[in-house]
Amino acid sequence: MMRSEPLLAGLSCDQLRRGLTDAGIEGSHAFIRTLDADYDRGIRVDALLSTLRPDDDLRFVVGSGDTECWVLAERLPWDSEFFGRGIARLNAVVRPSKRRELRADVSPEVDAVDRVLDVARSRGIDYVFAQVDAIDLPTIRMLSASGFELIESRCHYHRPLVDAPVVRHPCRLATPDDAPSLARTAREMVNPFDRFHADPAIAPADADRLMERWVHASLSSAFADATIVPDDPQPEAFCTARYHKEHWTGWKLNLAQPVLSAVSPRHKGWYVKIISELDEHLRSIGAEHSFLITQLTNNAVIRCWEKLGYQFGKGEHVFRRVLP
Repeated sequence: MMRSEPLLAGLSCDQLRRGLTDAGIEGSHAFIRTLDADYDRGIRVDALLSTLRPDDDLRFVVGSGDTECWVLAERLPWDSEFFGRGIARLNAVVRPSKRRELRADVSPEVDAVDRVLDVARSRGIDYVFAQVDAIDLPTIRMLSASGFELIESRCHYHRPLVDAPVVRHPCRLATPDDAPSLARTAREMVNPFDRFHADPAIAPADADRLMERWVHASLSSAFADATIVPDDPQPEAFCTARYHKEHWTGWKLNLAQPVLSAVSPRHKGWYVKIISELDEHLRSIGAEHSFLITQLTNNAVIRCWEKLGYQFGKGEHVFRRVLP
């Protein structure tokens, strides 16, 4: 019978970290060459090995010898509660201490993932998704062979925040009083290609409700560090941002991130203005570099970014499997 046991039970922290690092795990921002790649990799490894509630922990070692695989997945409590179903994320599947060739046989990984999905199903999980870099062909083949479907393709863009903009636009930081108009904008300005609206397994009303929840969380909690809006009493355009200051020293780069945005027809043409002003806000608080993520299909947004000097960084796919 194939060996299958909890990953963190029988290995030391050093063994786990070395196994992941030697397997070729990269940091999420390795495409930005001016940051410390080792520190960035450490952030991801720490996240993969973070403490989880036993019921949420889906990290297993499956197989032995040359076919030993580490499957690192977790149930997501917030997502599960919001959508009213068991939701998990598959974070990584590796052969410990071995880098896979692009044309590598992934049948051991497929078997290992199937074994872990059986455990997930037994815990009431029926929705599992995974994010994978576009260059990680073995993982893409493994997910396809395991019954996962592609639901989103993304691109990451980035640029240094060096010079102040020549033209300024009247913007301000949002306040909780702006929540009603911004939440309405997020709900109504649907992007049909984001992974929530594009997925037939998620009800459109739930996807819209999620956009609203993110806006409220951005203005009232730690979901975002700032939200920029036009200087209007009831703005219907916005972009949120995360500063990531806790990592600036380790990265050796003050890297920040615009996150969630939407623009209503009333503010047509304001997206590029808001991003320009948000970049200036980030520069004013000490950020040196910025990166953004959108769907590969979002041509209008990508053109705005390129107009402001952003350049392509990397591609990424999101896969999903609904468990019967």
